[in-house]
Amino acid sequence: MSASSSATLNTNADALWFAPAQLLRLFGNSPVAMAYWGHDQRLRLATPQWCEWFGIPSTGVAGQLLTEALPATFLDAHRDTLQAAALGQRQQFDASKTDAHGATAWRRISLSPYIWQGKASPKTADGVLMLMQDCTAEYRARAEEALLHAQLAALSSTEQERTEEKGELLKLRTLLDWRTAMLAEHSDMLQLLSHEIRQPLNNASAAMQATMKAIADLHLEQATPASKALLRAEHVLQQVIGTLDNTLAAGTILAVGGKAGASTDTDLPTLINLVLHDIAADNRPRIQVVWDADARTVQLHPALMRLTIRNLLNNALNYAPADTPVRLRIAESDDPLALIIEVIDEGPGISEELRPRLFEKGSRGAEHRHRAGAGLGLFIVRSVVQLHQGTVQALPHEPHGTIMRLELPQGLDD
Repeated sequence: MSASSSATLNTNADALWFAPAQLLRLFGNSPVAMAYWGHDQRLRLATPQWCEWFGIPSTGVAGQLLTEALPATFLDAHRDTLQAAALGQRQQFDASKTDAHGATAWRRISLSPYIWQGKASPKTADGVLMLMQDCTAEYRARAEEALLHAQLAALSSTEQERTEEKGELLKLRTLLDWRTAMLAEHSDMLQLLSHEIRQPLNNASAAMQATMKAIADLHLEQATPASKALLRAEHVLQQVIGTLDNTLAAGTILAVGGKAGASTDTDLPTLINLVLHDIAADNRPRIQVVWDADARTVQLHPALMRLTIRNLLNNALNYAPADTPVRLRIAESDDPLALIIEVIDEGPGISEELRPRLFEKGSRGAEHRHRAGAGLGLFIVRSVVQLHQGTVQALPHEPHGTIMRLELPQGLDD
């Protein structure tokens, strides 16, 4: 091949001047995917790579009409483009196909019309050269770039959401800190108020008991009305003290998320003696303490448990007939390891109407609404037992009465 011919082959495809015979001779065995057809739309040349792309046999393709060789889907999609090339207009577009494995390949297709320079007024091309360039890597790069942009956008959105969440968490934390501070201040005020009120009441109760004992020691028959009046006054004081303690417990320790402080080793007989001392003097003889436990030291919160047992005893004393005993039974179990406390009375029992809401705050039976109190006693009992991770049950006592049974796990700190 001469130097001038070599230079001509490097020119743009739409400026090709050589005849189809030269194309056949030069590119017949080329590895490039290409084809050439004449003005009659019959293929003059089709390389194996071109045939492979369109899925047609490479033998016998020369001489076929373009509409016979190319797939119908390709012709329908690019009919206007092929027609424009036949009219002498250079065209370029991208086409793709997907194999059985789902992989997609792309080709950039250039249609370069060949027009004989001797024509006076060319209206149609004498032939069209189709060149196909593999641009799969370009599309994959675009897809990867698009995926990367999508991932970056998602990360940006996630980061924005996290920033917003952090802002919300900061607001919630600030609100929680404020609420905690307010509750702490509220608790301190209640504790101060309770101390300022409870101490004079305790002093008054002690003075009344001392006065009643002094009167009793005199054995004066005419002193009976005064003793009864003092006894009634002491009952009122005990009710006030009980309501104050329950309100304090409900408003502070139990209202701040159940964090009442850790259980401590508590001497059980001492705790029971303190509970009995809290009961009105004239009611104490009705209480029978039954010891079915060997343990002397148990793990619990002494102040809260003292209030809990006192509430159960006062309920039993108030609702059971005045001439019936109330038993306080102390027992234990080994499997699971637990302290069991039962308050057993011979009262009317618990009505079916009241049972579902027995431990709710402010819950009271319809037949007992005239009694003094705020309906906090059993609510405090359940809340304190839950703080100890224990259970409380109201069980029937045959032939009549109720058993309030507490089961308090032991050994949890270990």
